[in-house]
Amino acid sequence: MKKALKLFTQYSICFVTLTLMACSAENGGDSSGTSRTVDSVTTSSVTTLSGVIADGYLSSARVFLDRNGNRLYDNGEPSAQSGSGGIYSLQVNPGEGDLYPVVAEVIGGQTVDEDSGMPVTNSFLLEAPPGHWAFISPLTTLVKIERDKNPSFTEQQAVLSIRSHLGLSDDISLFTDYLKIGGLSASMVEEYSRTHKAAQVAAHFMGYLRNGILQNLGGQIADEEQILVAYMVSDQIFAHADIIKQALDDERNSGVVANVQTLESVISTETNLEILNADLLALYQQRLDQNLEFWDMQPPQLLSRSPSPGGSAPVDAVVTVSFDELLDETLLGSNVIGLAGPDGMVSGSISYDADQKTLTFVPSQFLMPYSQYQVILSAGLADSLGNPLGEEMTWDFATIFDKTPPPLPDF
Repeated sequence: MKKALKLFTQYSICFVTLTLMACSAENGGDSSGTSRTVDSVTTSSVTTLSGVIADGYLSSARVFLDRNGNRLYDNGEPSAQSGSGGIYSLQVNPGEGDLYPVVAEVIGGQTVDEDSGMPVTNSFLLEAPPGHWAFISPLTTLVKIERDKNPSFTEQQAVLSIRSHLGLSDDISLFTDYLKIGGLSASMVEEYSRTHKAAQVAAHFMGYLRNGILQNLGGQIADEEQILVAYMVSDQIFAHADIIKQALDDERNSGVVANVQTLESVISTETNLEILNADLLALYQQRLDQNLEFWDMQPPQLLSRSPSPGGSAPVDAVVTVSFDELLDETLLGSNVIGLAGPDGMVSGSISYDADQKTLTFVPSQFLMPYSQYQVILSAGLADSLGNPLGEEMTWDFATIFDKTPPPLPDF
């Protein structure tokens, strides 16, 4: 009897130990992103995650369950290669699909975009939030990163942000395969087509940006830099999203067909790859370390300015500039805003109203009538987080003379 009890106790201890080990591995292991090895999880049952990856359907891409969230394939993580139609299947433990994101590594020279039938030129990553493995695209990638950058965002807030930036219809789900249009109304087919175009441009831009960043970093992106590069790519897409939005709006409202290749060319031309370097990456790391509720790497935006560009103003004009966010007052020196006229720089005083977020320059004397003046905002002007304008901003206005002479004295 004692022998049987001893054996029962030993088996119980082993069972509990194995259970704890399995639970620890199921929780994703080390989430720091510094390890490239993830312990595999072995249970008595597995389940299959099946889905599709696309901008157009993408075959020969590596798809994996990113258990530790580092956007890199690690030993022990379930993986597969996508086949024709972008289809993939992963063997995972029950429930893992709702816990971890699925990442698709689109490999330059290997992964085939079935829109063109050709391998993609540059490598990039696609991903989807946990629970949305069925369809992975550039749009689901942007949703995932938007929520990563803004921890307080709900999924719906992230989706609305993407739709607003790119000009996508509210009737389109960003988690639905936009290439499956059978049985839809004509108007919905058109909206899915526009969604596909937005995804195509975004995918091209992801590869173009990532390759540029890779070159600027000396040909290698370190493991710990993956999240910073993902954020940088997302921010650049948002910075140029108005080009996509305008093209889709023109197609929707005016019938001017949006051309994907033209959009890709325009956006690439307007992007300054040189600034996507190690210095900017360091700023991204600083912002990440701040762990802010809302992500902000954008410079302050002008809401209004007076005198207006190309407008006219009286000789006693005062220059005012209002911004969308608070400025860094430690940077508001005497050269942050200037006024140049026919005789050179105009002397004056600068003040800042934090409540109104308005910067004011008051000339020390009347301006010359019927003359051209130029307002100059310093490139170093920055918001309260230190995001600078980045480049000098100028605009011109002309003066008039609208002063009424004083009345003559009564003799």
